Amino acid sequence: MAEVEFKELQRTFEEHLARVGKHQNTIRSYANDLRQFAQWCGSTFGETFLVGDVTRSDIQDFRTFLLTRNSSPASVNRKITALRQFFDFCVLQEATERNPASDISGIAAEPRAPVVLTRKDALLLARTAERSPGPIEGAVILLLLHSGLRSSELCAITVGDVHMTPREARLFVKGVRGKTTRFVYLSSRAQNALRQYMRWRGVSILAKRLRKESLFVSYDGTPLTQQAVDQLVKRVGRQAGLNDITPSMLRNTYASAALQSGKPVETVARVLGVSSLKTLQRLKGDTGEERES
Repeated sequence: MAEVEFKELQRTFEEHLARVGKHQNTIRSYANDLRQFAQWCGSTFGETFLVGDVTRSDIQDFRTFLLTRNSSPASVNRKITALRQFFDFCVLQEATERNPASDISGIAAEPRAPVVLTRKDALLLARTAERSPGPIEGAVILLLLHSGLRSSELCAITVGDVHMTPREARLFVKGVRGKTTRFVYLSSRAQNALRQYMRWRGVSILAKRLRKESLFVSYDGTPLTQQAVDQLVKRVGRQAGLNDITPSMLRNTYASAALQSGKPVETVARVLGVSSLKTLQRLKGDTGEERES
């Protein structure tokens, strides 16, 4: 078994995460978590230490250290997850015989209430997106806000996944998470935004040669990524005077509005493509969290 320093493997691990398609935000968070652990180990073991030196007790001591620093349960749990995946990678690289974080439990925490935009803020966000100079912002915001799509699902949509008639429009959503597939019907407002976007792109759902092409591309013609969607949503949110808007908030807002309209939880769950009803049950009865403009 090779003796390898922690920092050397950390760099290789980050490259591995990028190769397997992890979101840039995840890679950045894991990198920060590992750097914090390396700093803690450096002050505990000395400036240079080997991956094979780390024990289960060390991981437990690090978790205790985090709690003494008033880290939130969510933050602690993410750091433990980062370490668990890192040491799994180290085992595969034969830098250590076992994963010292494999059976370290997380910290129990009360689930945070899903953040939902008020009706006023949702309308303001949609109107701001529709008034953007280009058609991408309107199509992305309206689809996320009026269909409950995940950003990953939106990026995975192909031209062939769009089904339109003069009276209705629906999207065939692939099982990006799990093996499920479903149809999502679009509101008239989302339909209009999507039709404008497709006219701008110059694509037709009847063109069979285009059916496997990504539906959403950026203004430079490259397929839209989750990171690009995140940035787009935040940018339009700032233009509307709403800070820190995320795609998941738009998904929550759609679910809350559907439940408020009287749709059963099970129906909304099928539309969203989720199996657990816990989050939706917390959303039921919520009129939306007020946000500062």
